[in-house]
Amino acid sequence: MTSQYTATAEPSCGLSFTYSAHSIINSMGTGNRRWAAVASILMLTAGVFNILWLIGVFTRLLDIKELLHVTLVISPFPYLILDIGFGGNNFVASLIALVFILGILLSIIGGCFALKRKNRGLILTGAAGACICAPLLGIAAVITILMSWKQISN
Repeated sequence: MTSQYTATAEPSCGLSFTYSAHSIINSMGTGNRRWAAVASILMLTAGVFNILWLIGVFTRLLDIKELLHVTLVISPFPYLILDIGFGGNNFVASLIALVFILGILLSIIGGCFALKRKNRGLILTGAAGACICAPLLGIAAVITILMSWKQISN
């Protein structure tokens, strides 16, 4: 059965290599371990970036007006929090700020569990937290987690 999926390549050096579909799929499976590490790096980067952003803003090391224009694409939640807060609805701004901080914490916790490749639920929760605090990194983390799903234990 594997003979119909077997291809032979003969490069100019004269050696012949035989590849079957089964050997190619098995070799692809070894790279799945790296995807869990990539997902953990993405989640940890999302969390650490936002922690550094908050420290820089609250210690006034960084100018918040200039920083908001630069980081709007990476992390839109601080911009949204300030917009709603200055609009007069402080309760909603406080709730969004709480969700933002919770997303930061979850992305760091999920990144640590993704490094160990344990507890799928916490890893997915961490990816959701990364989607909250840094959407581009979070979406990439979700995709890489799904690519390494078989390598992560329950």
